[in-house]
Amino acid sequence: MRTWLEIDFEQIKKNLDVVRGVLPKGCGLTAVVKANAYGHGFVRTAAKLAEFGVDSFAVACISEAMELRDAGVPGSVLVLGSTEASQARLAAENDITLACTGPEHFESLRKAMAGSPVPLKIHAAINTGMNRIGFDCRTEEQLNAIAAAYRTANGDPASPLRITGIFSHFSSADDTSEGADPYTKLQLSRYEAVLAHLEKLGIDPGLRHISNSGGIGKYPQARFDAVRCGALIYGYNTAMDAKLPVRPAMQWKTAVTVIRTIDRGDAVSYSRKFVADGPTVIATLGIGYADGLSRALSNKGYVLINGQKAPMVGNICMDQMMVDITAIQNSADPESRVKVGDEAIIIGRSGDLEITADDVAEIQGSCMHEVLSTIGIRVERYYK
Repeated sequence: MRTWLEIDFEQIKKNLDVVRGVLPKGCGLTAVVKANAYGHGFVRTAAKLAEFGVDSFAVACISEAMELRDAGVPGSVLVLGSTEASQARLAAENDITLACTGPEHFESLRKAMAGSPVPLKIHAAINTGMNRIGFDCRTEEQLNAIAAAYRTANGDPASPLRITGIFSHFSSADDTSEGADPYTKLQLSRYEAVLAHLEKLGIDPGLRHISNSGGIGKYPQARFDAVRCGALIYGYNTAMDAKLPVRPAMQWKTAVTVIRTIDRGDAVSYSRKFVADGPTVIATLGIGYADGLSRALSNKGYVLINGQKAPMVGNICMDQMMVDITAIQNSADPESRVKVGDEAIIIGRSGDLEITADDVAEIQGSCMHEVLSTIGIRVERYYK
């Protein structure tokens, strides 16, 4: 095998139990399985989460929602992104809930659903400060526009739309930079103001949810009726100042395919970005950027082989990459020396060392979510 993932469903269950353990009674959990379940494998992971008692899922787009439905994964499905009105009837026919991203989107969905025998369920997205999607909520006029949508959708039994929930999204709940905490609390206060306005008018908002993985442990006052949880389920804390005892459930591995010694002045890979300053032992690995390993790691990242670090050298190629194993081969312990076929760890543990998606993200100047979600579909996934 060139490169593969090993995914521990039992660890996912442990992580899920940790999250459930901090939620108050009656607070639901929506598992975020978009982007191939953060690289863990979309349908397999969602189906296993359903076995673990999860009955609510969040995805990014209608195609992901339909993939869950076609696979027979039970539970409600919410599409978090904006969906074209042309897909509204497909969603309604398959009991898929769509995010409504603002007044114009509401009207386009309403027109598209006119005459449908099956109403479309929607959750009203509220823009509290992410400024990505959602009904604005800063003025009385904007608050009244939200209320008007509820009255139009839910006030008439013949309406083709039903608003069954209301949500927003924190931009900085996992952030420790200056101003992040006040901004999160400002977002929460704006969301609460919308809820208060609806309550004053006697309008039932439906399912209330705003907290993501970053907010679950850090802002208990923001749990409402449900939380949306992705990173924590897969074993990653995003709010480093409010950690929960979760562990990564995935290991990403590849194998050594070639070992050679190069001389001083010899270059490695495209564009000669690494030139040896002396005799150097180079191992080639069967993984590249087409598998989702960022080229930004070139000459900066490392892998673990036989419990030791091996620096990446030269530009990462589409399907292969090279590492410097000179120090390992010169080790006094012959058992630690690298052989063709040995495992190289991209994410995971080797001996006493561990490298996580957070570590990889820090090196490449990204985030854990990108590292995991961009792992390619040709990377084989094995489950236990």
